Amino acid sequence: MLIHELLPLAGPATEVVEVGHGTLSDLLRVPDGVTHRRYAADDTKPDAGTIVVGFLGPKPEVHADAEALAPAVRELPVGGRVALLLGWPIDELPYHLVLSLLVDANCQVLQVVPLDKVSRHGAHYALIAARVDRLAPLRAHLADTPVDLPGDEPGLRTLLRLIGEYAFESMAIRSARRRLIDMRDKNAAQAQRIKQLEAQVTAGERKLAESEERTARVRAEVARLRASTTYQVGSAMIEGARRPGRAIVTVPAGLVRVWRKRGGDNG
Repeated sequence: MLIHELLPLAGPATEVVEVGHGTLSDLLRVPDGVTHRRYAADDTKPDAGTIVVGFLGPKPEVHADAEALAPAVRELPVGGRVALLLGWPIDELPYHLVLSLLVDANCQVLQVVPLDKVSRHGAHYALIAARVDRLAPLRAHLADTPVDLPGDEPGLRTLLRLIGEYAFESMAIRSARRRLIDMRDKNAAQAQRIKQLEAQVTAGERKLAESEERTARVRAEVARLRASTTYQVGSAMIEGARRPGRAIVTVPAGLVRVWRKRGGDNG
């Protein structure tokens, strides 16, 4: 899911109250006609059309603090909603901290969804919750089919906590399952690449062996030619041509050596 899809998923709103640095208006794309303001304790109390938003995470210079969010959430009337961006990967998320501030304010976690383009904005997940006086219909991850679960005041917060824990833990399981599938795909791709590299190495070794064999044959042929009478006679004649002044001496002497060697070979 994209960040700008979060507010529509949370439902219609008349006002968006931000806890934090006041920079989420553009990121969330607050619709025209919906008021956006930073939370202040002495401001007008929110109504059922209010959505409290915040970006929680591990970096104080960027993210809001859960304790700072708690007063705004507690002021929500029944029907008010909470939409949070979470700046932790799911396996590092201190979700009990987030869940405690919601349960203490009688807020039920409705959805926890992964966000796209994490590298751009640093938000890994989004959470949607609502202030309730009895359990709201439960929904599966990104599904539209409600599951009715009645609740009452004495056990409401216990059920809210259990529902929230289930939402976070099921998200962690889905995340782990995706990583497992990715690892399997990656390992399969790596195995295929290894096979390709092994084939390339084998082909390269075969070509190298063929080259060494051809080189050995050429060297043997060169040695044979150098040992031949024709080559030695030719060498003597070339040496004489290079040094004409000494040719009268070097050429006959070279030919005599060739003749003697040939005679020795025949003998």
